[in-house]
Amino acid sequence: MGEVVRFPTRRRDTDEMPSPAAAVFEERGWRILELPAAGKFLAASDYCRRGIEIGRFDPHVDRAKFHSGTEIAMLSRCGRDERLARCAIAWVNSGGPRTVILAPFVIAAGNRFHFWRDAIIEVAAIGGERLVRLIDGSIAIARPHEPVTLLDPFAPIHENRRRAAFDRLAPELREAVLRWADPGGQFSKLIDAKSPG
Repeated sequence: MGEVVRFPTRRRDTDEMPSPAAAVFEERGWRILELPAAGKFLAASDYCRRGIEIGRFDPHVDRAKFHSGTEIAMLSRCGRDERLARCAIAWVNSGGPRTVILAPFVIAAGNRFHFWRDAIIEVAAIGGERLVRLIDGSIAIARPHEPVTLLDPFAPIHENRRRAAFDRLAPELREAVLRWADPGGQFSKLIDAKSPG
């Protein structure tokens, strides 16, 4: 069995005073603060003063080197607030942490991250649902806070190309979605339910 290593939460190896909290990014009414002693990035605003943790890092390593690669942005925690989501995406795109835990509202394309509404290239209404084609090629139901992905023909893992939400649709609705998403049938082998053989 492997050794469990606890993530450090405070400085134990030195008696020096920890650095004070500092704002590392600000946009859309949100500030992203770095808390060196705690190893956290917090997002705070006038209506959320306690803050939301949206990142972690090892407080023992050099800040100038992105905490030696330990910085992680957790964009999965800010989906209900669009201004916070857009601020966090802008932070990552402008030199924030290089390792990112994504949420469904974040679309990665062209070496940048995009808020999902900014990544819509086509819209359709099928069977009472508003569907969108996103810049990464995926097809999703457009829900208020984040899309529900149905098909992602270019996902690296075959099982992620046809999502469970798509298989839960009524058969006639699935056919209509496929006709819209892939009218020429060129992606049928990519999104076939069976694994490639």
